[in-house]
Amino acid sequence: MNTRLRSLLTLTALSLGAMGTGRAVNSFLPRRLATWYEPQEAAVHKDSTSFPKVDISFLRCGSVSVPELIAVRGAFSLAPRLISHSAVLVRHPKATFLYDTGMCMDISLYMRDQSFFFRNVLGKFSFEQSLSSHLQYLDMKPGDLDFALISHLHWDHVSGVPDIPGVPLRINRVEYDAAQQSSLVQHHNLPRQLMGDNPVELFDCSGPSYEGFHSSHDLLGDGSVVLVPLPGHTAGNTGMFINRSNGSRLFLLGDAAWVSENYLRPATMHPFIWSAVTSDDATACQTLIDLHHFSHRHPEIVLIAMHDAQAQESFMKVEKSSMAHVR
Repeated sequence: MNTRLRSLLTLTALSLGAMGTGRAVNSFLPRRLATWYEPQEAAVHKDSTSFPKVDISFLRCGSVSVPELIAVRGAFSLAPRLISHSAVLVRHPKATFLYDTGMCMDISLYMRDQSFFFRNVLGKFSFEQSLSSHLQYLDMKPGDLDFALISHLHWDHVSGVPDIPGVPLRINRVEYDAAQQSSLVQHHNLPRQLMGDNPVELFDCSGPSYEGFHSSHDLLGDGSVVLVPLPGHTAGNTGMFINRSNGSRLFLLGDAAWVSENYLRPATMHPFIWSAVTSDDATACQTLIDLHHFSHRHPEIVLIAMHDAQAQESFMKVEKSSMAHVR
């Protein structure tokens, strides 16, 4: 029996046991999300030549393949979708930093005390390359990083922290406060263990509205890296806009979505997974709707979720092509 089919049967069996046959069947059907909205005028931005050159690299550390109908509710497809565990290295004239942290070299040691269910369902992955190995390949040391910006405090977004001891972790204050009661103590305190003794620096998204999102935080003070709240998956899941001198713009989504279809349709992932990882269903669905609207208003901006291997690979192909052209 192939891996995709076995995964599907396992999740279906769990759904049947938890919800009953009728609800299990319904869980694979599309869920209608209201997407009507009043058209908005696009915001006016200063000339991109005022922004600095910023290098961006996705560093994939692990992955897991799931059937598409698990990643996108209502997809009716067993085609494999690769769910990645990545960090993003951002090299900016003012700072070199990570957005999320991938996975550390010793991640298997942190996972061994977790439950069988967690290790084989929610925490299942194939390890590919540690964060420290990526940095070494790039001729970098942890001390070369000014900080790591954490999109949210689920285990798989801080699981590279042990490879960067001492590097400050910048975290949305809303996320940090909420996580004290939930995320940090999940799975036998796994997120807290992974964060270790790294210093924590809190920030507030208390700046003006930005691109239709109700508040923002200008991370480096020049408008090139702007953080916005994308709540629902967790209370303080934080997205990041990167505006570059070449005119390209990137919008990192944390876990507001798993893959692009989640906001393009829009559609949640299968409710078995969605309910297990989402702190506020209504808010998370509204965030997907907001991203759906945004993607239609701004087709020129690349949106990438932190588990979307396909989108990350496509972005890196364009980056490498652009760099080769410049040379």
